[in-house]
Amino acid sequence: MASLSAAVGRGVARPFKKDVLLVQKLLNRHRQVGAPPIDEDGAQGDETFEAIEEFQQRVLGMLRPDGRIDPGGRTFRALDEAVAVSPEVISAAAMTHQGRALLRSVETLALRPYDDQKSGMTRITAWVPGATIGYGHLIARSEWSRYRDGITAAQADALFDADLVPFEQAVRETIKVPLAANRFDALVILAFNIGVSAFARSSVARLVNDPAASSSYRNLEAAWKSWNKSQGKVMLGLERRRQCEWNVYTKGVYERW
Repeated sequence: MASLSAAVGRGVARPFKKDVLLVQKLLNRHRQVGAPPIDEDGAQGDETFEAIEEFQQRVLGMLRPDGRIDPGGRTFRALDEAVAVSPEVISAAAMTHQGRALLRSVETLALRPYDDQKSGMTRITAWVPGATIGYGHLIARSEWSRYRDGITAAQADALFDADLVPFEQAVRETIKVPLAANRFDALVILAFNIGVSAFARSSVARLVNDPAASSSYRNLEAAWKSWNKSQGKVMLGLERRRQCEWNVYTKGVYERW
């Protein structure tokens, strides 16, 4: 449970920055599907006031929201509860058709093995650590004989379906709060790219579970977009992918760059 030390919102002259930041993070956690997140900067203003009032109207049913949050007050108690208080939020258990289609388009279909550690998708004839086929399936050395001559589109579809299972499971097991379908999709797409273990111990997972959790990143967006490097180098493709995932998570927009 989060802890608010002093009031935040309209009529509060000098709120503590850490309290404002906590409120902003909790408000973003409860935003309606498709609504853009508010800035998490620890500085309150009209955007924060309006977000508080919107939450008070939508979730608490206040006819005259006051835009203020007090420690232990009704608004703070509701903010600190599970996201399930929002009727738009559900406990997604599997990727949507839209999510699967976007992930396929992001990964790109390759019917012949190639080295994912290099630019382009030039076919390889011997196993390397980055050997990949289908929709981003990393070929283990022990699998090379099975995939070295290529696969059919139908086999790629079946391989994708099988590959997706552990990543959906990782999101279900790692994330402890209810998720809207678009947010579940975005997290699976991220996990598919960075790996199950990396996702499970990531700041992204920690901040989704608890927006007030300690982190070296300014907010969830910064933590998410920090996964933009390959072999220590910032990659434009990864930056674009992270933005694509973030658009799915925050706006429900399923568009490849």
